[in-house]
Amino acid sequence: MKYLLIFILALNFIGCSPRIDIATLEREYVRADSTLWAVYEQESERLMEQYAEDEDSLYIMALELEATTDRKNRELALEYSSTPSGLRRCFMLRLEIAKDTLRNIITRLPRKMRKTDSAQAIAEHIQTDQIVEGMDYYPFDGIDAYGHGIAWERYTGKNLLLIYGGLGCMGASGRSELAKLYDDYSPEVLEIMVYWPVESLEELQKLQQKYPANYSFVSEFMPDYSPFKIKYGVQAMPTCLLIGRNGKVLLKTVGFDSQAIRTKIE
Repeated sequence: MKYLLIFILALNFIGCSPRIDIATLEREYVRADSTLWAVYEQESERLMEQYAEDEDSLYIMALELEATTDRKNRELALEYSSTPSGLRRCFMLRLEIAKDTLRNIITRLPRKMRKTDSAQAIAEHIQTDQIVEGMDYYPFDGIDAYGHGIAWERYTGKNLLLIYGGLGCMGASGRSELAKLYDDYSPEVLEIMVYWPVESLEELQKLQQKYPANYSFVSEFMPDYSPFKIKYGVQAMPTCLLIGRNGKVLLKTVGFDSQAIRTKIE
């Protein structure tokens, strides 16, 4: 009886300790992450002042700063992957982290954390073959801004430019170039669909009003861990995928490159 009591107490201690450690680590990660981006902003401002009259040097130094910050961001996420925020960041950076590394992270997580949305989304990413150029497109279950399901048969035999959000990131000039691309081809040749990671139909409709166009605006209403993001392997906005008439992905780019898209349209 004595040893049984000791054993139960030991189990309780073991069960409670990780929660204390994780809470402490979570605070540490949040502080470290905030510091990283604060330094990034300060350095960006310093470079802009230092190289205000030397655009070439500013561009080179800005690229170096961005690369360094991205590396530290990834290292921090991996170091604190056992925390809720660190694990969420690992999902955001999943395309930059080897699947074996992600698999090891999931394996080492406490049982409760393996059941979180972040952990399950990472596990789904690991098990999924992300779509790349040359593969068949993935007809996901989405809803358009009018509340209708996507009629994929409408796009049969056409080129489809599928864009993961980012119309705001394109700027006015990018949106104008996108509109010109659309106008230069007939609907029988090219259609454009913009996927938005929003939570509701109302949000999707507001985006359609903000960026009025004849493109289809669609979503799964799962902003963080949607099947679309996992299957298509997208995170940065905009990510563009050109799907050919035969349903194959002809081009996949981070950012909008009108000329590259034009050269691939069948």
